[in-house]
Amino acid sequence: MASALGNRTETWLQKLDSMMRALNQTLSHACLHDAKPVEEEEEKDNYACVYILFVMILFAATVGSLILGYTRSRKEVDKQSDPYHVYIKNRVSMI
Repeated sequence: MASALGNRTETWLQKLDSMMRALNQTLSHACLHDAKPVEEEEEKDNYACVYILFVMILFAATVGSLILGYTRSRKEVDKQSDPYHVYIKNRVSMI
């Protein structure tokens, strides 16, 4: 039984290998017909990297400003509702 399973696996691997080779040939043949000059592709890739970098910096600045604004607003709220500050404020107004 083990040898029968081994034979089936080998034939399956051979079929898979031949199918992958045929697919690779088809794709490489199609790519050769649609190929653009290398310089044009490199220029496009260069602009794509700059655009991605710009978007990442813009996102980081936006998130940073939101975090900074939120933490500053929380400090102001915490100062006003702090019991010690409320006591001192009331005490000073009584005197």
